[in-house]
Amino acid sequence: MRFRFFNTHRLLLKASYFNGIIVALKALSGVVTTMVVSRVIGPSGLALLGNLRNFTQTISSFTAEGYQNGAIRYVSEYQEDAKQQQQIIASIFQLSMGVALVFGVVLFLFSSFWSEVVFKTDAYADIIRLVAVGLPFLSLNLLLIYIFNGLERYKKLVVLNGVLSLGNMVMTIVLALQMGLRGALIGVILGPILVFILMLLGLGKEREVLLNLFQFKLFSLTVVKKLSGYLLMTIYATAIVSVTYLMIRNLVIKTLSTEDAGYWEAMNRLSSFYLMFFISLTSFYLLPKLAKTDAYGSFKKELKHFYTLTIPLLVVAFFIIYFLRTWLLQLLLGDEFLPTERLFLWQLVGDFISILAIALVKQFHAKRMIKAYLISNSVLNLSYLIFSHLFIEVYGLQGIVKAYALAYFIYLILVLFFVYMHFNSKKNE
Repeated sequence: MRFRFFNTHRLLLKASYFNGIIVALKALSGVVTTMVVSRVIGPSGLALLGNLRNFTQTISSFTAEGYQNGAIRYVSEYQEDAKQQQQIIASIFQLSMGVALVFGVVLFLFSSFWSEVVFKTDAYADIIRLVAVGLPFLSLNLLLIYIFNGLERYKKLVVLNGVLSLGNMVMTIVLALQMGLRGALIGVILGPILVFILMLLGLGKEREVLLNLFQFKLFSLTVVKKLSGYLLMTIYATAIVSVTYLMIRNLVIKTLSTEDAGYWEAMNRLSSFYLMFFISLTSFYLLPKLAKTDAYGSFKKELKHFYTLTIPLLVVAFFIIYFLRTWLLQLLLGDEFLPTERLFLWQLVGDFISILAIALVKQFHAKRMIKAYLISNSVLNLSYLIFSHLFIEVYGLQGIVKAYALAYFIYLILVLFFVYMHFNSKKNE
């Protein structure tokens, strides 16, 4: 029985192994960075750092993150067609850099305006100008990871992600210790530039993939059209999530305090660390599999494999995290962040539901179910925002995490409905 389990789940376990190494590197660097930086800048500074991260994530959705699912799918799909695969890679690189250049110019010229938007003051206009300069490097770092994911170069992925995580950690910590909050903000932006240089050294001969950036004859509008659906889905989702979190953070600051916003940001940061393995595994393993699957039976089989492995791990991990929450906060963030412990229960409930839903949502990416994706994400973020406004008046800061759990429960039901309708319509064709 044991051997049959390992044989059945062999590919998933292999992907989980390499994904686990990547996540361990990301989590380690993230935890160490948070441990050091949070003690230097405090809850209020952590809230501002969260605003910058949301802002850069929104921008990078246009220049890099929007290409993730499309790059993984099509690079994987055309493994046997080198010419088509090269055309896809070249088109992704060139489109990304063109968009990054446009955004960079806009951010640089109107840096004071964007500083007001992100930080509520123009005192950080220089930080926005650094974002403009660092944007192409951040984008290239992410695109390289997506392309090697599609090529299933798992060992190379470990190297790239390791360099990305550790490089960002070193830069952020060093500058935070030297310059405080401003140093931490600068480190978030300068990190990708350092990382890009280190990546070039780590890629070895495979750095030749970057030459596609200059193969302008390979640029294809057909490829761009194929990617457009994925771009729309990711850009919309990233933008709406970032805006929602900015609005909720500002709601907490206005209704409660900046310190409470820092506690909520700390909870989000910790959540991102322990969810990293499970969420990245959906793209690392599940998306390439679902992209090659059309029949309901095959879809059900892949989801069963995924849930069989992840649900027991989730339950055990979340129980451990909950009962060790006070110790974890003291170790990772310091006594100043102990009020965060009251947020753990409902955050963990919401996180558990989110993993169940996100695995199903990979079917939206695999089959370009754009309408379903846009509707479900709109409902998720709108309900999160509405429930946050309602619950914060009754439950205080705990109301935000209760709103999070309820919003994801509604999201899961809606995603299940769309997946059912997708296969039901195929059956009737």
